[in-house]
Amino acid sequence: MKGCVFLLAIKDSAHVAIHTAAVAAATVSASPIPFSDAALLIPIQTTMIMAIYKAYGQEISEGLLSGAVKSTLMSTIGKSAVGNILKMIPGVGTIMGGVINAGVAVTFTEAMGFGVANAFEKNTDDKTVDIIEVLTDIGSNFKKK
Repeated sequence: MKGCVFLLAIKDSAHVAIHTAAVAAATVSASPIPFSDAALLIPIQTTMIMAIYKAYGQEISEGLLSGAVKSTLMSTIGKSAVGNILKMIPGVGTIMGGVINAGVAVTFTEAMGFGVANAFEKNTDDKTVDIIEVLTDIGSNFKKK
């Protein structure tokens, strides 16, 4: 029973990091300034990934983190392009662009976070997770939909 409580605490800690990052991503993405969110989403999502690794008692290497940042950057810019273009239209475009970007940011941030956390949950042998592989799988799933 004690082991189950410990695993729940790990999961809870990872979930708090994911949801906190998702709220922060939505807040940043709702900014009315076109393309201002991409630069701020990267540190939010990177911090979330580091918090998930920490929750599972793992260290993330600088090289691995750098690869994750590059992968996240390209996906974030691509997925928020429509919302940012809409933000250039005064009034309604600004509001709609912010709403679209916030929705995309929350969806992508949570997908990324839960993808990493689920990889740790599935890999019970040595608790190592290839973050680049996880992010590639998440990106592939988005492309399918």
